[in-house]
Amino acid sequence: MGKLKSYIFKMYENEYWYGSVVNDGIKYPLNFNSKYEVDIYPNKSPNKVNTILLSNKGRYIWCDSGFVLKVYSGVIEILSEKSVPQLYEEGETLKEAFLHAANKFFKPNGKVPPKRFFTKPQYNTWIELLYDQREEKILEYANSIIENGMPKGIIMIDDGWSDYYGRWKFNGEKFKNPKGMINKLHELGFKVMLWTCPFITPDTQEFRYLRDRDCLVKNKDGSVSIKKWWNGYSAVLDLTNPEAVKWYLDQNDFLIEEYGVDGFKFDAGDASFYSNNDLTYKKIEANEHSKLWALLGVNYEFNEFRACFQCAGLPLVQRLADKNHSWEYNGVSSLIPNQLAQGILGYSYTCPDMIGGGEYLNFLENSSNLDEELFVRYAQCAALMPMMQFSAAPWRVLSKENFEICKKAAWEHVKYSEYIYKLAKESSRSGEPIVRYMEYEFPNENLEEIKDQFMLGEKYMIAPNIKKGARKRIVNFPKGKWKYKNDEFIIGPRIKEFNSPLEEILIFERVN
Repeated sequence: MGKLKSYIFKMYENEYWYGSVVNDGIKYPLNFNSKYEVDIYPNKSPNKVNTILLSNKGRYIWCDSGFVLKVYSGVIEILSEKSVPQLYEEGETLKEAFLHAANKFFKPNGKVPPKRFFTKPQYNTWIELLYDQREEKILEYANSIIENGMPKGIIMIDDGWSDYYGRWKFNGEKFKNPKGMINKLHELGFKVMLWTCPFITPDTQEFRYLRDRDCLVKNKDGSVSIKKWWNGYSAVLDLTNPEAVKWYLDQNDFLIEEYGVDGFKFDAGDASFYSNNDLTYKKIEANEHSKLWALLGVNYEFNEFRACFQCAGLPLVQRLADKNHSWEYNGVSSLIPNQLAQGILGYSYTCPDMIGGGEYLNFLENSSNLDEELFVRYAQCAALMPMMQFSAAPWRVLSKENFEICKKAAWEHVKYSEYIYKLAKESSRSGEPIVRYMEYEFPNENLEEIKDQFMLGEKYMIAPNIKKGARKRIVNFPKGKWKYKNDEFIIGPRIKEFNSPLEEILIFERVN
C-alpha cells in the first residue's frame, strides 16, 4: 500500500450521514458526536460496500476507490491513495442526495431479477443439510415444503453438491440422477440454483489446467497463491484473465444446458481473499477482484451475492452476511439497520439472510436449545422485506404453534409480493431503495436515527418486534394519516405503543 492522503469534510449542525459498509448498518447514521473508523481499502467486512456517504442535508461524498474512513468531533476524514473524494451538495434531504448520486455514479440499467425472487420465499439447503447435500435429502426437503403448506419458491442447493472446488459437476455418489432431481424439483414448482465460488482445490486436474494457463492468482514470486478461507486452503481464479472467465462461465453454462439449473448462488468473492500485492493477468486491487466476481452474475438472471464492491444499480440479488442465532448485534437486531444500509448504498434487491441465522457454527451451537421466539421474529422481520429465505426447516425445528406463525409470515410475504415487485421494477429505473429509512421518506421529522422500523416503498410502514420476550412496542409515526388493520387510524406525528403478540407483524398503511 502506498501513502494515504487525508481529506477533511466538516459536518453541519444536526447532520446525519449514512454509508458505506452494509455490515456496519447497525452503527449508522453518523453525526457530530460519533466516533467511527472503518477500512475498505480493501474491504475487510463480510458484506458488500459502496464508496459513498450520504447526508440528510442533501450532501454526499463519493470516492472512485476504496478508502479509510474516520469520523470524530464533527469531522469526516477520508484517507485515500488512488482517488480524491468529492463532496456534492445536490439538495436538502437524504432522498435528494441519493437520487443525484444514483443517477451520476450507479445508474440502474433497467433490468430487475426474476419476479420469483420477490413473490415467493427462497429455501436454501445449507443450515438444513450442511455439507451432506444429497439427492434424496434435497427432494425430501422440497416435498416437505409442499406437504407443510409453505409457498413454492426457489431451492438453493448449497456447498457440498460437487466433488471439490473447481470440479463443478455433481458428485456421483450423492447424486445418482441429478438431471432427474432437477426435473422433479421443476415439476414440483421450484426454480433451482446451485452454490458456487471462485476457489479451486489444489493438486487437482482443474488446478493444474488453470495454473498452466495463468488463470490463477499468483504471489509476487510467480507461484500460485493459496488462500485461506472458511473451508480450508485453495487457489483462486484470476478473473482479470479472459481465459479464466471463459472457463468458469463454461462450467456454469454446462450445468444449465445439461441439467436444467436455473442459476447460481455466487459465494465468497470477498476482497479479503485477495491482496493488493497479488500478481494477476491484469494488475488490479483486491476490491476490483471482488467487483469482477459480482459482475459475472449479470450473465445469469437467477443469481445471489453476499460480497461485492461498487456494484449498485445492477440486477444482482444481494444477501446480508451470515447472521447469528441471536437477538444481539450480529443477529436479528442487525437485520433492519443493515437492510436499510444496503438500500441507501444502491443495492435494492436484497435478502436478510437465512431465517433463524445462517452462520452455521453459531446455529449448530444453539441447535439443541433453539430459541423459537427468535426464529419466529426473524421470519416476521423478513416477511415484508424484498425477499425472505428459509433454510432450517421451520416445521422440523419449531413447535406446531410456532411453525404456523412462521408459515403465516411466509404467506404474508406472498400477499404483499405484487407491491414489492412493483417497487423492484421502479428501482430498476430510478435506483430508489425498496426498503427505506424513515428519514428518506419523511425528512426533518426527527426520524434520522429510527432504524427498528422501515418504509416499504412510500405506502407501508413496517414495525417488526425484535426484542426478546416483548409483546408491546413503540412506533414512531410521521406526519399524515395511517391505517392499522382495517378499522384504526392514527394521525401523525405521534409516538404510540401497540400490542405486539408473537403471532402478529405491525403493518401500517399510509392513507392518501
